[in-house]
Amino acid sequence: MEDNNDEHNVSLPQDIQHTILASLPARVVLKFRTVCRFWRDCIQEPNFVDRHLNNALRSHQSIACFTSVDEGLVCMYTFDPTTLNCKSMDLVLSSRFQMSDPCHGLVCAYDLKGAVEVLNPTTRIHLRLPVSELQSLASEYFLGPVPSTKEYKVLCIHHRVRFLTFEVCTVGAQSWRAVRESAGLLKTTKAVIVNDVMHWLLLDEISSNFTRNILSFNLTDEMFSETAVPDAVKDRELHLFEGGGKLHLLAMPGEGSAPKTSEIWVANSTCAVWDHMCNVTFVLPLGMRPLFLHNNKLFYCNQRRFYYVDLQDGSGSYLNMPFGECIISAGIFVESLALHSVTGLVDSRTTLQSPHDARSFPIGRGPSARGAGSSSAGPRRSFKKAKSNINMQWRLA
Repeated sequence: MEDNNDEHNVSLPQDIQHTILASLPARVVLKFRTVCRFWRDCIQEPNFVDRHLNNALRSHQSIACFTSVDEGLVCMYTFDPTTLNCKSMDLVLSSRFQMSDPCHGLVCAYDLKGAVEVLNPTTRIHLRLPVSELQSLASEYFLGPVPSTKEYKVLCIHHRVRFLTFEVCTVGAQSWRAVRESAGLLKTTKAVIVNDVMHWLLLDEISSNFTRNILSFNLTDEMFSETAVPDAVKDRELHLFEGGGKLHLLAMPGEGSAPKTSEIWVANSTCAVWDHMCNVTFVLPLGMRPLFLHNNKLFYCNQRRFYYVDLQDGSGSYLNMPFGECIISAGIFVESLALHSVTGLVDSRTTLQSPHDARSFPIGRGPSARGAGSSSAGPRRSFKKAKSNINMQWRLA
């Protein structure tokens, strides 16, 4: 039967079909593109992509952990947000060895040479960003949304000799634009992203150990602002993290200080007002950073272990990464169709098939596969090795 008659065999009204499709996981939706012309066209509409994303953020969240694997590849483990059982494993197959935390099902991958791309692990499509003209010792990239325009922007922090330069690029645009130069020191250049705002702790000018202000960058208007941390914790060891769409502050006891408990504070939408949330006996181990708060569990990691502590009862667990794999990113993840309507996309899928999984994986094409080699033997070995780790078990800390 010809394609232009396929839709006449569907008895449901088109708006109901639209609603049903928008409620399904993205991987399932992608398989339905060939069912009929209406479904194919529907899935490509920007309004459908937005509606599907909103449904996924409400009902289909997972916890994702990205690890670097041999053969220049990246592996993504997804965990059920309630049981924390490992649900799936996928090879992202990007040769980039640095990656932003996930945002609406997208990640930003980059290397030391300045090559940057925005990748959707679900759809296997990616977009190469333009190369910045700025020269720097090192650069870091962070991806965030602009809800008012349905766009995504990437912020780059260039580490130069005596100052930092901030540049921003709208995903789909062809240029970077400088938005700030600063001699101020950031406690960590890793941005904490809450909605459309990125946040960093600023080190105090007098002491290199304490911070009293938060630097924020609004992706919508591309303006910077500074706000103070709560007076009650200015002498504490501080860390920022996201939870439930709000900015949180972990205040740990300083070295040799009397309080032996940590405090968690939560900010309002402007970070002008902070409320004390709870006290916890938990102290972040040396060399680790908090990632996010989900279901009252605070997740954190180093390169080899993924941890969480339950803020209700203080219990904790950890997950050892497979031998030879290092954590490069982790966060809340949803299967989305984001980037689906952006021009300049590259579909990096090929016919590489695993004996354990009939899905295709990208290799040897496009920037995501650069460095992976032309032979499928390496990725096959990596997939077999990673697939055997899907039954990883959490252990009591």
